[in-house]
Amino acid sequence: MKKTAVSEYGYINAKLRARISKILTDEFKNNLINSENIESAVQVLSSQGWDSAVEKWNSTGDIQNLEFELFKNHIENYRMVIKNTDGSLHNFINILSMKPEIENIKTVLRLWFGSRIKNRPIGYRSSYVFRERIYENIDWNLLINSIMYDDINAVFKNTVYGSVFSSQKVVDSNDGLFTIETNLDRLYYSSILKASNELKKSDSIIMNDIISTEIDLQNISWLIRYRHFYKMDFTELAKILIPGGNGLQLESLQNGTKDEDSGFSPMEILKKSYPELSTLNISNKHNFSSQAQLFEELLDETRKRKFTGILTGYPFTIGIILVYFFMSERELHFISSVLNGKNYRFPPEQIKELIR
Repeated sequence: MKKTAVSEYGYINAKLRARISKILTDEFKNNLINSENIESAVQVLSSQGWDSAVEKWNSTGDIQNLEFELFKNHIENYRMVIKNTDGSLHNFINILSMKPEIENIKTVLRLWFGSRIKNRPIGYRSSYVFRERIYENIDWNLLINSIMYDDINAVFKNTVYGSVFSSQKVVDSNDGLFTIETNLDRLYYSSILKASNELKKSDSIIMNDIISTEIDLQNISWLIRYRHFYKMDFTELAKILIPGGNGLQLESLQNGTKDEDSGFSPMEILKKSYPELSTLNISNKHNFSSQAQLFEELLDETRKRKFTGILTGYPFTIGIILVYFFMSERELHFISSVLNGKNYRFPPEQIKELIR
């Protein structure tokens, strides 16, 4: 018998709403930011149920160990939702777990690059790598101990990431991990967009709306970083940007190559897809960096409004799961940022700047 929306989402909806209500409350954020030092900040975590992270800190006094426990908890959030879903929804949530897995892959690649290419003694950091299965069956120990790039390629050969690693080699210290990391991100978003088509129509519409804004956020971040900090030209940028966003289409960027000197601005293209932001003065290309960062913040606000709308709308959709993962990710970022600020003895006002 075909499942109804209520039977499909009823249990997980109630479970996640109970959890969401406890994530990043104003009281928790204020208590954490205004705690006197990192020790008192950890005690605030203890009051919120972060027992494993607190235990790790109490036994080691190592902030990286504490952050590792936070990441493990983030993975458990995915596992819990996967366990409590089935059918096409279960498969889709499983694919969503590629996101933290890719972050874990990037961590290992950066360790390898620092050690093998830059000759930095950073082997001790390998103990902070998550080594259990997330999405693919990756031999994390073999990956961590890779010596040559061919060893890394062999680890991923029979995984969904195989094509990324077989088509790109890190040949010297100047090449870096740029192409591999951007291609991993492109693979994630293309996999999500493809998988969302297998969902029922109402869920697919919600997913595509959310993911399009995510893609715009990622693309504008790359524009800031690679165009205006590393002077990458538009032709090269057009090759790395992710298809599927609402605002920054590849064709528009490619067409802008010949118009740049006459005042072309990617911000003007994005603005057309977000009319609520049309009053912003974001067309001055000579101040692109600060304006682009402002636009990035406003896109993030747009995303948050969409998630708020999901929470107050019809409850039996994939939206509640997306909100939960979004909140879980923000919680991880918030706690890590505050704890690092406390570790460096930053005052509360400076920490607030870090987490804006």
